[in-house]
Amino acid sequence: MESRVGYARLAGVLLGLLLCAGLTSCAGKQQTIRETQVIVEQSPVTIDPGAVEFVWEPPLVDVIDVPPGLDPEGHYYRPAHQAIVEIRPGRWNYYRRPEAGGR
Repeated sequence: MESRVGYARLAGVLLGLLLCAGLTSCAGKQQTIRETQVIVEQSPVTIDPGAVEFVWEPPLVDVIDVPPGLDPEGHYYRPAHQAIVEIRPGRWNYYRRPEAGGR
C-alpha cells in the first residue's frame, strides 16, 4: 500500500512539473513587433535676402602623453598620464550654401 501512495505522489509531482514547464515555455516566446516608418516631406525653406546663417565648428583637440616628473611649478611629482589639449577653439562661421548648379 505504501508503494502505491509513493507512486501516485511521484506521478502527481511529475505531472505538475511537466505542466509548469509547458506553461513557462509558452510564456517565453517573443512576440513579433511591427515597425512602421513614417516619412515626412518638408517644403524647402526660403531665406530672407540679407539673412546670414552660421554653422558651429567644433574645437580641434588632441590627446598628448605627459611624461612623469615634477609639475611645471616644481611643487609635486606627477605620474605619466595623457592630457587633452585644445588646438583651436570652437567658432561660428558663415554658412556658404552650395549653388543650385551643383558647383
